Amino acid sequence: MGNIIGTREYTYKNIPIPGGGYVTGFLFHEKEENLLYARTDIGGTYRFEFGTRTWKSLMNHVKQEDVSETYPLSFAVDNNNSGLLYLVCGYSNKDTGKLCISSDKGETFIYKEMPCKIHGNNPGRGTGERLQVDPNNSNLLYFGSQSKGLMRSDDQGDSWEFITVSIDGTADKNEQEITFVWIDPRETIEGRSKTIVVGTSGEGSSIGKFRGHSLYISTDGAMTFRPLQEPESLLPKTEESGYTGYVGARYVFDGEYLYVTMSEAASYGWSFACYSCDCGMQKSGKVVRYHIGTSGEVIEYKDITPTAIDFGVDNLDDISFGMGGIALTYDKEANTPVLICSTICYQHPGDIVFLSRDNGQTWRKILQGLEIGRINFTVPYMKPEYNGHESILHWLTDVKINPYNPNHALFNSGTGAFVTYNLLAEDCTWEPECKGIEETVHLNLYAPSKGDVKLIDILGDLGGFAFTDLDQPAENTFADENGDRYITCINADYSENNQDYVVVTPRGNWTGKTKGGLIVSRDQCKTFEHLPQPYGLSPFIDELLDEIMRPNVNAGWVAMSADSTTIVWSIAKVLSIPVNAVVYTKDCGKTYHKCRIYDKDGECISETYECPPVPAWKTYDEFFAYCNSLRNIKIMADRVNPKVFYGFGEASQFYVSTDGGVSFYQKERPDNFPVMVLSGFDCNNYAEIRAQQGEEGVIWMALGEHGLWKVIYDVNNEEFKAERITKEGDMIKCQGMGLGLHGGKAIYMSGTISGEYGFFVTEDEGKTYIRLNSEKQMYGDIMSIIGDPRVRGRFYLATGSRGVLYGVPTE
Repeated sequence: MGNIIGTREYTYKNIPIPGGGYVTGFLFHEKEENLLYARTDIGGTYRFEFGTRTWKSLMNHVKQEDVSETYPLSFAVDNNNSGLLYLVCGYSNKDTGKLCISSDKGETFIYKEMPCKIHGNNPGRGTGERLQVDPNNSNLLYFGSQSKGLMRSDDQGDSWEFITVSIDGTADKNEQEITFVWIDPRETIEGRSKTIVVGTSGEGSSIGKFRGHSLYISTDGAMTFRPLQEPESLLPKTEESGYTGYVGARYVFDGEYLYVTMSEAASYGWSFACYSCDCGMQKSGKVVRYHIGTSGEVIEYKDITPTAIDFGVDNLDDISFGMGGIALTYDKEANTPVLICSTICYQHPGDIVFLSRDNGQTWRKILQGLEIGRINFTVPYMKPEYNGHESILHWLTDVKINPYNPNHALFNSGTGAFVTYNLLAEDCTWEPECKGIEETVHLNLYAPSKGDVKLIDILGDLGGFAFTDLDQPAENTFADENGDRYITCINADYSENNQDYVVVTPRGNWTGKTKGGLIVSRDQCKTFEHLPQPYGLSPFIDELLDEIMRPNVNAGWVAMSADSTTIVWSIAKVLSIPVNAVVYTKDCGKTYHKCRIYDKDGECISETYECPPVPAWKTYDEFFAYCNSLRNIKIMADRVNPKVFYGFGEASQFYVSTDGGVSFYQKERPDNFPVMVLSGFDCNNYAEIRAQQGEEGVIWMALGEHGLWKVIYDVNNEEFKAERITKEGDMIKCQGMGLGLHGGKAIYMSGTISGEYGFFVTEDEGKTYIRLNSEKQMYGDIMSIIGDPRVRGRFYLATGSRGVLYGVPTE
């Protein structure tokens, strides 16, 4: 149990995806040219480098101990100070969030505590900016929280006061969830801007499942608020299973008119918090135009939503959509204003970008699906041939136009950012603007020792990638024979003697064109085929398989024997892998059999165990507790002996099979080994477990607060032995083997050693460690690590917020 003996300078690069996650908003600085920021739901904040058209991450310094900054809910700039950038961030159920303040455009930050819960990845994250700097008073901040309503600070966030926003002015009906804050810059009162409009979820004045009034205005500097007039067309008509009624999403102001987009959630809206893209669909959308005088008087308000003719349908009631982003500019050549807006969750034939040249009186489509407008999908996995020959675009909740260049516009999506540099042209063309945006969630990594593939990357939403060039996006997208992608693979496995043969556990995609289960490749992930499902083995397994055939449902965990002849599949029940749903095949899915799993008393628990029903739960912690209370087993294959498989349970149970996965027997847990969940996976994973290549019976485990362990199975004595490699107090989250700095066997890991957090390598099984990163090379949540078996010192990082990276010693 050694100490850190030094630091090696390392260079880190993203293996480009690019994009792949939900960019939730953009922010141009109004007073400085070429200053643009983007926020994401899980990947932090980026600043755009105009010279190279590259996004620069502003969260590489974030450590795993507190990843709040990777979940920004809103951001703001001070248009009187180009260096100032404010972020509000948070990710947990704590009663406090974080205010991040930068005076150098995001290069460094100071931090202040916010007196409310904040979660940048909660429902509603796709709406406008909740955080604002008063344009007439740089010390004054407004923040519309998700849980405590409107807040104001007159000392740049040192202290906050809560402001009532309600239908009748009373605190009893205060709107707790604010969707946006707009401040009119034209007139002041007592040193602050006079007129303020806020959007809300409408819960405060709700009746039953009808949302109440959702837009409010103040004309006394936020001392009091009253309902902002709304057209009769916004009144809810029928109560459905969801929470009906319109909620303000985004706005733009042209100096005279305030334009507001609004959406009404459909029956999938399971809570008042579902009003943006979060319920997966929308019932209806609106665009409302307010003519507001300089003192805040509402001169006129009007519903200017694109008509059925604009949509190209007979009746708007026949389609489902919401309205998302909205932005404006001025066309000097044509001498007309230009207004653009987007739909959200318009399923077929896809979301629309509309354009108006008469302040919203009339509209025309400039982009929809693959039929209207032009879009060049320059990122491989985004190409229509990998997406059922349809456009991948969805969740267009924000659009922005460069205030210094009317032809430069962006919109967001659930898979990155898209841009045009000729907005005003008749043949306006869009393309991904994703270089540098790497915010995908990566679950597991595998580095083959043979073949063209350097890294097999298993990740959420996009399924998986096999990289032959670490500096280029992978063309392959883990697709079926028709080119349709699988999504959210959980793990992969292959044998050392046949690394072309790879088995993977994907989910089926949202369109239903691919199904979850097992897929195999015989050419190192160039092509895949879907294996038959093991129906008929038990009613419980059939029930799980029916569920897996639905879109976006976990398939489970898979292992392949060292000679590649046997596949063992632990079939998933959401985030658990119960002992009564483990099967094996020795003919690549032509036939399956149930694995027989015995406990220490000799009982065949794979036959006698029954999973209890899922109880009512309110928090994810409660749901995880249920999943981990089941009798679970995660199967791993020995990397040398094809007859040996290992199983690990929900409370440090150890199992072994010596007959090629046919039967597993529980063995005594080593006395010194901690009791913890070893069977977790996906977002419920607590340990990174890998069997050592080239050596029979050796298993390495990163056990979080319990550190790094080496476990050995003695086949002759039929027992497990365990050795803690790191000392008490050290925390190891992830680990994986590869070539060390000197060319020998090494273990790479992330965690805290001797009180110092970072990435480390040991080439002597824990006698000494070398740190491999600096304080600016942290990359947030680390999900998996693997060393490269072919290149000295190179290793790979799977993150939950910054994509997948590789590190190499700096020359």
